[in-house]
Amino acid sequence: MTARTVRRLTLTVGLSLILALALTVTVALAQGGAPSSGGYYYTVQPGDSWLSLSWRTGIPVADLKAANPTALHPRDWLWKGERLFIPAKPTLPPGAVPGATPAPDAASAGIWYQVKAGDNWQIVARDSDVSVLDLWHANPMQLRANGWLYAGQWLWIPNAATPAPAVTPIAPAATAAPVVTATRTLTPTRVVTLTVALTATQVTPLPTLTVTPTKPVVQPTATVTTALTVTKPAATAVVTATKPAATAVTATVPVSPTASAAGVKPAAVPSGCPAGMAAYADAIAARLNQPNTAPTDLTAWLKGCGAIQDKQGSVTVAPITGPTSKDVIVALRDPATDQVTPRGLLLVYHASAKGYALARKVEGAGPIALLKAGDVNTDGKPDRIWTDTTCGAHTCFSTLFVESWDGKAYQDWIVGEPTIAYGEYAFTDTLPAGSGDEILVHGGVIASAGAGPQRAWTETYVSPKGGPYELFNQVYDDSKCLYHHVLDANKAFGQWTSAGFEPAIKAYQAAINDTALEACGSIKDEAATLRDFARFRLIVALVGGGKSPLTAAMKAQMTDQALTGAADTFLTSYHGSGSVIQACRDVTTYAVANPASWNFLAAWGYANPAFTAQDLCPLN
Repeated sequence: MTARTVRRLTLTVGLSLILALALTVTVALAQGGAPSSGGYYYTVQPGDSWLSLSWRTGIPVADLKAANPTALHPRDWLWKGERLFIPAKPTLPPGAVPGATPAPDAASAGIWYQVKAGDNWQIVARDSDVSVLDLWHANPMQLRANGWLYAGQWLWIPNAATPAPAVTPIAPAATAAPVVTATRTLTPTRVVTLTVALTATQVTPLPTLTVTPTKPVVQPTATVTTALTVTKPAATAVVTATKPAATAVTATVPVSPTASAAGVKPAAVPSGCPAGMAAYADAIAARLNQPNTAPTDLTAWLKGCGAIQDKQGSVTVAPITGPTSKDVIVALRDPATDQVTPRGLLLVYHASAKGYALARKVEGAGPIALLKAGDVNTDGKPDRIWTDTTCGAHTCFSTLFVESWDGKAYQDWIVGEPTIAYGEYAFTDTLPAGSGDEILVHGGVIASAGAGPQRAWTETYVSPKGGPYELFNQVYDDSKCLYHHVLDANKAFGQWTSAGFEPAIKAYQAAINDTALEACGSIKDEAATLRDFARFRLIVALVGGGKSPLTAAMKAQMTDQALTGAADTFLTSYHGSGSVIQACRDVTTYAVANPASWNFLAAWGYANPAFTAQDLCPLN
């Protein structure tokens, strides 16, 4: 063997080893291996955001971003398909030992239990002799929207003097985490085996709130069809939402489980009813095609099977394939589930001379409610509008869907998947910008203390010239919360490149001068501090708008030391450079060194915008 051959062989072996190592690492990542600190991987789905993932996982946005530095993109976007590491290592209380039991008289009596492969909430509740509801209350940060438990995560078992025989706490150990790829249509089994075994219950991921404000709204008087207007728990919103003047037809879905619902086994299938949701499509078609059977006869049968219940589910006859056809749209709930918000199913049957045939099937992530059927946007094509609702530990979110029949197939007829908390839906034709009825959606208040002070809003969707529905505008309800008016002024300030500074000047002046506006947060000297922030921003806007002589009087009214320093920095820099851009850059340097000038706006709950040193004077 020549020296040249030896060198080639050595190089080949070396490259093979490198490729093998790379492949091993790739496979390990694909299998969802988690860092030693604990956690699991999640694949980003359409509609996901840092905020929605934070709410669903209980992990602060800052921690999620810190764990995924390569996923930080402009405008805080997440990209569909990218994998995020969700740090989910449980935190034991001070002095607690896994598996240990506190003193019998301790207020927090219980034990720590580490989830094993195959566990779910019902199994842990049964084996520890604790209700599912009590487990949920004791482990709020472990409640995921999909209801899954992960092998290795820790649960607090409340009111357990000693470990139950079937619940044997184990010492913390590194466990491989599953790769979780969620979709809006999820049909989990009791035990789902991915890389490692994990257990899923039938509650699917919640979509996120994504809205884009545009033009001012024209407030119409409308008839509301409310799909699943859920009964809210004690609201944490400081400002009570004002609903559109309308008559609502409501359906109720519990926001949080009731004691009677926790751990209840599915009821036996009634005689003559399909054995499961998958069998309903064919069973309904068979009934529709029986002699002397009218479509409306389905309702009584489906109620008897539990597939329509308590305003969940419906049977609607509507012309789709022709102007006089009696096509049938059926919305069902899963009668065999023990979940408080059962999965829904939407079925569309087209009528013909040969009978009824299934033309469309939509599996819901949660309950489905048909809002309207017909030519809603007057484009000559029949439409179906419905919502799919999913509920978490404290809030229910509804996603709006619109489909149009073009004579051959159903087409998606709305831009995106608009999602909102506690949505109420109305249809009205008052705007010239759209064809036919506009869709009004009101809601948005998240029933969670961590969400911060909120106000509801109304979104209006229009169908331009009969095209797909799109967001026309978003208008917030009136609020007496000073913080909300500061946010509105901040929004106007952010539009200075297109609208100039005058709208921001008026908005900040209103926030400063309206004495009816109230504190709604928890920061010290809230009203005075927020008004001084408004004065600082007003100084910047006045200079930018060519009204520098008015800044001296405004600065003289300021009392907050840190914000006064920011104003001094801005004015000194501007007088020296003649540039508001440079002045704002110098304010940013000041803000980094003096966080008291801005951090009072940084912690208003996850439903409100974040705020950093760079946001104090964001002209660039």
